[in-house]
Amino acid sequence: MSASARRILKRRLARYGRDILLARQQLGAADNGEALHRLRIGLRQLRSLLRGLGALSGAAPLLRLSAQLRQLACAGNDWRDREVRLALLQQAAGKADSQAFAAWRWREVTALQAGRLDLQQQAKVLDRLLPALRRACVPLLARRNRRLRRTLRRALLQTRRRYRRARRDWQRQPDDAALAHRLRLLAKRLRYQIEAGGKLLGKRWQRRAQRARDWQQRLGDERDRQLLLQSIARDHIPLPAAAQRWLEQGATAQAGERLPAAGVS
Repeated sequence: MSASARRILKRRLARYGRDILLARQQLGAADNGEALHRLRIGLRQLRSLLRGLGALSGAAPLLRLSAQLRQLACAGNDWRDREVRLALLQQAAGKADSQAFAAWRWREVTALQAGRLDLQQQAKVLDRLLPALRRACVPLLARRNRRLRRTLRRALLQTRRRYRRARRDWQRQPDDAALAHRLRLLAKRLRYQIEAGGKLLGKRWQRRAQRARDWQQRLGDERDRQLLLQSIARDHIPLPAAAQRWLEQGATAQAGERLPAAGVS
């Protein structure tokens, strides 16, 4: 905890900004299917850092700007879900394919590319928003290191309490999709807040971040498969029967796998 909170947070802020702008620039590349994913991660990382700073007095302008980041991230939700769905369906095509299914996948690739180009245009707001966020952070990062560390830790403990409560709720009702989704989101939030703290936090917090990441990944995989199975009928995807059976068996096996042990986190 002897590291300078001010210096570490400034570096994180600059790095997240660079990552976000790079991903935004790559959204239009036809051969870069992960650009939207990286953009969303960058936005989430930045919002996690700002969540801690937002607890400081005088942070109202920062919170208003951070809300705009959330709106931008939400604009990509459906497109990212479709990217994940297509990746899973490409795997299914390896088990069974048809001319109609191949044609549908080609149309989906085209639609996704158009969607990323549209998001790239929407994300131009970042050229104005990111500098404004940095300016809003200047007076907050001028606070004493002890004050910064204490504020970040308080915000982190608040997220951890919500995460642990969500985990207990889900463990009591493991078939509740809404509870599983809430737990996944809070696991993600906790992980990114810990990562934003970097060297300000000890190894114990790093282990907690890894456990939260494990929960996030496992619950996310199951959610992706369940959303996929629901969307096949909704969107009339011409999926061959053998590929459908493979996906259903995969989802069942995924649900039966043991989730990370609760442990102490």
